[in-house]
Amino acid sequence: MNTDAAAAGARTALRVLGLALAGLIVLAATYLVLALILGAIPQNRGFVATTDGIPVYVRTNGVHAELIVPTRHGSVDWSAEFPVHHTGGLQAPLDWIAFGWGDRDFLLNTPTWADLRPLTALVAISGLGHGAMHVEYIESPNAYKVRRVQMSEAEYQRLVSFVRGSFARDAGGAVQVIAAPGYLHTDAFYEAGASYTFWHTCNEWTRRALAHAGVRTAVWAPFDTAIFYHLQPPQPAKR
Repeated sequence: MNTDAAAAGARTALRVLGLALAGLIVLAATYLVLALILGAIPQNRGFVATTDGIPVYVRTNGVHAELIVPTRHGSVDWSAEFPVHHTGGLQAPLDWIAFGWGDRDFLLNTPTWADLRPLTALVAISGLGHGAMHVEYIESPNAYKVRRVQMSEAEYQRLVSFVRGSFARDAGGAVQVIAAPGYLHTDAFYEAGASYTFWHTCNEWTRRALAHAGVRTAVWAPFDTAIFYHLQPPQPAKR
């Protein structure tokens, strides 16, 4: 009798495990289908790049997309908000600065994919972790895979507003640098407000920034592919 009960219990456990596995497969498939469909649908489809506008770049390492903007343009001087002494050893600001967002633990403890731990990924997807911003000064935007977008002054100011609003700030409005080494001597990490989830990914942050500025982009982009798919506009027209 005990043997039969044990066998029945084992069969039940296997059925539950099978159903759970099947459910995960369905969820993953649904996620990918939604990413494909919503990634193909354009937002801000009437966007036209501005001739001689402000150059903004989107770069990716093949997985994670970030924004690259001029360090100084007009009234916007990012080096005043992100002084070089926050970095690991930069002596003076470079011409360009990159902004990326993601899960705090993931950004700080996964400098390469070889360093990725299952628990880190699980916490990030669950939304239980905290967000962080990665800020890096760079000499040239033409690194990794990049797309250039020329924005009007109004579009750029909206982008600036979105990026600034992504940082957690103290009572005085200053950004909060994280006391952790960057990947290089030119970057630093900062506290951010939002949390990473399966819906709000690092690439979705970049997509939202572009959408807020008025640039043509996807309706949803958990992966960088959709962002780059829409960053192939026709020849810029004078406005």
